[in-house]
Amino acid sequence: MMKKNLELFFSSPMEYEELTLEIQLDRERIIEINQDKGVNHLEAELFGSDQAHGFVAKVPLDELIAILIEARETLKNK
Repeated sequence: MMKKNLELFFSSPMEYEELTLEIQLDRERIIEINQDKGVNHLEAELFGSDQAHGFVAKVPLDELIAILIEARETLKNK
């Protein structure tokens, strides 16, 4: 099984006043975290698999938890 690559990317969608932080899995956005309600009230929007195009959003739970913690700390410390 190929190792999945989880990464963080800042983005600036027009629908949000503040920067958002995307979690990407193999360069596909799987989670977008916005901080418009403040860093103590972060919201996460989840995006799913696109099996028609060969993308399955499945990773080990420990890796997902680690990247979520990293995302929260990145936004709190920016």
